[in-house]
Amino acid sequence: MLVNKLRFLSATLVLGLSGQAAAFSLAPGSLEANLNNESVQFEYDKPVEGTSNLHVNVGALYTEHLEADSTTLVTAGFQGVETDNQTYRAAVGARLYAYDAPAETTGTALAVGGLFYHIVPGAPYVSLGGYGWVAPQVTSFGDTEQLFEAGARVAYRAIENTDVFVGYRYLHLETEQGFDDSLEDGLHLGFRLNF
Repeated sequence: MLVNKLRFLSATLVLGLSGQAAAFSLAPGSLEANLNNESVQFEYDKPVEGTSNLHVNVGALYTEHLEADSTTLVTAGFQGVETDNQTYRAAVGARLYAYDAPAETTGTALAVGGLFYHIVPGAPYVSLGGYGWVAPQVTSFGDTEQLFEAGARVAYRAIENTDVFVGYRYLHLETEQGFDDSLEDGLHLGFRLNF
């Protein structure tokens, strides 16, 4: 597990430096972090310059959900996004997953899906929503047979452009070696900073 933690820290450092450089250049984007007792995740999202609604994002997840071993997973995505950063955010697109999972399985998967979050009517500081990503066998490579991720969250706008949230994530992986289990299944706490 120590090697996987070091890999995760390296990936997080790269994400952090990318996010820090973007923040200093005042480029619009968002930084998100969430954790629970078994996992930690960071994501950075940024609009593509010269476009009105295309975004790229990168993320890293480290989890010890399975007692036998840990999982390190990195993502890179490209989505069409519609948002006003005040009342709603919606996106549809693709996300590439690369992972190092239990039973010495590694692989990649190209998932399609999207997300939707909206302010609760009558409660302007509270939003809720969810997301889903699916990679069937035809877009799965290496040891991967299929991958599925879904989640939901309730967020509160704590200060301007910063939400804190309680979320739920379910991440399931099926591999050629017979691994067929959830890599992550539980609640987490986090924040999203829009800049």
